[in-house]
Amino acid sequence: MKTVITAVFVCVLLTLAACSRITPENYAKLEAGMTREEVYRLLGKPDDVSGSGIGQLTLTTETWTGPKHIVRVTFAGDKVTLKRIQPRQE
Repeated sequence: MKTVITAVFVCVLLTLAACSRITPENYAKLEAGMTREEVYRLLGKPDDVSGSGIGQLTLTTETWTGPKHIVRVTFAGDKVTLKRIQPRQE
């Protein structure tokens, strides 16, 4: 019985891992002015963060890498200002 439960658990984990949130459909839901938290709820935590600031202005670009697409979102402070999607090159 333990073997069956373990096998089912592994199958569920593999299925969830295959379901990426980084899709053109989720990208289309991103809108200028969304908060960072709203983006995280949609895409999850980013894979990479880079940024810089001048005085009070902070610009941050966050990157999500999915199996088929890469999404980059630029924030000014805590609000979306720019979004980009591209196919992932293997």
